[in-house]
Amino acid sequence: MIWNKLTRNHACDSDRTWYTHPTFYLLVRIICIVVLIASFVNGVILKHNDFRNHYKLGAAFLQDRPYPIQNCKPLFANYPVGRLMINASLAIFPYRIARGVCWTISIIALVLLLKMWHQMAQQRRAVSETKAFAAAVLSLGILLRWVVRDFDDCGLQILLLFVLTAAGWAIMRHKSIMGGFLLALAATYKLTPVLFFPFLLYKRKWREAIWMVLFIGMLNFLLPMIFLGWQKTLDANGVFLAKIIEVESATRDDPTASGVELSPRHVNRSLRIAIARYLQTYRPGHPLFIPHPDDVSPDKEVPNEPRPHPLFIQFLDLSAATTNMTITCILLVFALILAVLFRHKWGDHSPDADLAPEWAVVTALCALLSPVCWGQHLVLIIPAIFLSVRTYLGRTNAKWRIVVMWIIVVFIIAPQREIIGRDLWLIIQSYKLDTIAALLCLFLVLTLPENSTTLCDNSQVSSGAL
Repeated sequence: MIWNKLTRNHACDSDRTWYTHPTFYLLVRIICIVVLIASFVNGVILKHNDFRNHYKLGAAFLQDRPYPIQNCKPLFANYPVGRLMINASLAIFPYRIARGVCWTISIIALVLLLKMWHQMAQQRRAVSETKAFAAAVLSLGILLRWVVRDFDDCGLQILLLFVLTAAGWAIMRHKSIMGGFLLALAATYKLTPVLFFPFLLYKRKWREAIWMVLFIGMLNFLLPMIFLGWQKTLDANGVFLAKIIEVESATRDDPTASGVELSPRHVNRSLRIAIARYLQTYRPGHPLFIPHPDDVSPDKEVPNEPRPHPLFIQFLDLSAATTNMTITCILLVFALILAVLFRHKWGDHSPDADLAPEWAVVTALCALLSPVCWGQHLVLIIPAIFLSVRTYLGRTNAKWRIVVMWIIVVFIIAPQREIIGRDLWLIIQSYKLDTIAALLCLFLVLTLPENSTTLCDNSQVSSGAL
């Protein structure tokens, strides 16, 4: 158990380094206690955030009102119908108790998913228990602000990551039905994990893909029908499909639009919007234009023709149609590269035929390819950073890998609004450094070297390291 790792040192004499020192374990224990207490107070007692919206959706579902209407429009119709039923399982509790239940489950899920990722990675790139634990601590430390932000929402994205992780863990152990069900559950919880369906087909995992489709139908049609009836279930799925078409249309007309939020914002880390940032020029009046601070009045009013902020550099000036075409070409090239790298069948003798890094990449893309990707959504790159860090600790690394790792750390940790101020923070957000850092994480995972670590003993390479 991970708590045992916090209270005793398992390193062998040949593995003595900073992360085997008792002080390291003491600091980790203190930080965990402080973060957990602060997270509980914020996430369970003080904050509301997105959890309140999902709680309301669940309560409406219990009242036979899927997708409540506000201003003649359905609310949060970008979530599948089955997600409303999942929300309803929390809405049966009083609000604060529901937050506490969800928060507690997400804490447990975070520990379990790290253990599962270590088990999946051990198959081809074994490291000692000590290094695995240190890698988990460092990964969470690097991504701490995103993890803490998600716990303010009671760990909603951590729960999605756990389900995706459990699906990969099940498929790795040839549990096709369980793997298909968990992927269907993830795609019901949030739509973007449908990315795993073409991925399974490409990997020739036919049974898992078929089970995934069947369970998606069960979770979004058959089970809701028990509570809503046939007609309301069909109507609700029609509302959901109409919203998906609306999102696609909005992004086609304006590359910076998400189709979900009212107006584009720089804090959206979506890959499509990040690419558009470097292809388009935002003129005064556009929501993403950042004016010169001297042109902004104390009451935040901006003149009709403000000057751009001196640090807000814009690059190309392509039209919306050309930008969309360019983005599509870039994503197709990216998909082709992944197809080449993922060409080996899992279980081949080639070291490239490794489930863990491939699963980590597709998991991260579930966040990056979403029309809306806030900071807390990027907890889905935890597996990618974990696999990279455990390899970094487990061998002598090429200098370029060390440089890339430090770039990732700086891009993620440095832009702290509380330290640099909101204005400079917003400028930095406009350059999409978080998205770039996530892509660099994927690059490190896709280029993981073969394992060459000498391990202390069999007990330290146990798959139950965490």
